Amino acid sequence: MRSPRREASSRKGTKPSLPFISLPRPGRGEEGKQSAPRRSARQDKGGNAARRIIVACIAVAIALLVALVGFLVLSYTPVFSITSIETTATEHVSKEDIAKLAAIPEGTTLLNLDEAKITSNLQKNPWVGQVTYVREFPNTLRIEVTERSVESLVVMSSGSVVWCLGDGGVWIEPVSLTTSDGESIDDAALAKAQEMGALLITDVPATVSPVAGSTASDSVIQAVETYQSTFSDALTSQIVSYSAQSLDSISCTLKSGVEISLGSATDVSAKEEVIEQILSQYSGKLTYINVRVPSKPTYRMIDSDNVGEGTGALVGTSSSSTDGSDSSATDSAATASAASADSSADSAASTGQ
Repeated sequence: MRSPRREASSRKGTKPSLPFISLPRPGRGEEGKQSAPRRSARQDKGGNAARRIIVACIAVAIALLVALVGFLVLSYTPVFSITSIETTATEHVSKEDIAKLAAIPEGTTLLNLDEAKITSNLQKNPWVGQVTYVREFPNTLRIEVTERSVESLVVMSSGSVVWCLGDGGVWIEPVSLTTSDGESIDDAALAKAQEMGALLITDVPATVSPVAGSTASDSVIQAVETYQSTFSDALTSQIVSYSAQSLDSISCTLKSGVEISLGSATDVSAKEEVIEQILSQYSGKLTYINVRVPSKPTYRMIDSDNVGEGTGALVGTSSSSTDGSDSSATDSAATASAASADSSADSAASTGQ
C-alpha cells in the first residue's frame, strides 16, 4: 500500500499528456489520392501525342524518300525519253534554228531535261528572249520562244551602221538601212525607229562597239537607259530620240521638235519637273530647253503662234531668246549634236544659268 505522500510526489513528477491529433500526409488524403492519377493521365496523353508526331514524321520522310528514288529511277529510264520536239517559228528565228540551237542530248527524258542549259543554248541567238517548255507525256517536248523586243536603234559613230538594242540592254544585230537622195543616215534611222516603235540614239562615241548577244556596258548607253527608266511614262512617250556624245552632253528630242539638253544622268526627277513646268507654261512656243542644272534652266522660244506638232524630223524655224532679242536658228530635232545645240542655245537665251 502506497503512502499518500509517495503518490503525491509521483503525480508531481509526471507531465500531463496531450491529446494525439493525426494529420494526413501529403498524397495520402482523398485529395492526394485523386491528384496522382490525374498527373499520370496528362503525362500519358503528352507522351502518346509526341510518339504520334514522331511516327508521322518518319512516315513522311519514308514516303518522300520513296518518291525521290522513284523519280530518279524514272528520270533515267527510256519510258519518257524525248523522241519528238515541237517548236514554233518567230519573226527572226526559224523552227529549224530553235531545234538546232537547243541541242538536246540524245537519251534526255522529259524528267531530267536541263532547262537552264537548253535556254542558254537558245539564247546564243540574241533574238531569243524568254523560253518556256511544255512536256507532253510520254515523249514530246514543246519549246516556246518569245523574241526579245527592240527598245532602241543606235547609230554608230561611223555614221553608216545602225544596231538594234533589245530589252535588258542586249545588243541584237545591225540593221540594214538605205537612204534616198539628200537623206542622212540619222533621218533614215529615225524613220525606221518610229516604224519599229523604238527609240533612236545618235552621236554615240567611237568607244561604243556592240557584240551580238552581249549586254551594253557603255556609260552613255546606260545613262540614256537611266533617263528612260526614271522619267515618267508621260514624258518618255513624247521622246523620239537621244543624242549621246558624252555623259555630260546627253540631250533628247520630243515629238513636237523641242530639243532638251539633259546633261549627265543625275537629278533626273528634278529635271523632269522643270521640263514639265516650262512645257506647260510655253506650250507650242518652244524649240529648246536646257536643264543640265535644274535650278537654273534656260529655254528658247519661237516668235510665231502658228506652230503644230511635229515628228522629230528637221524643222527650220526662226526663234527668239527669252530676253526678247531675236536670233535665227535651225532645230535639228532628231539628230542634232548636243554640244553644238547647247552652245547655240546658250548664246541665244538664258534665264540665269
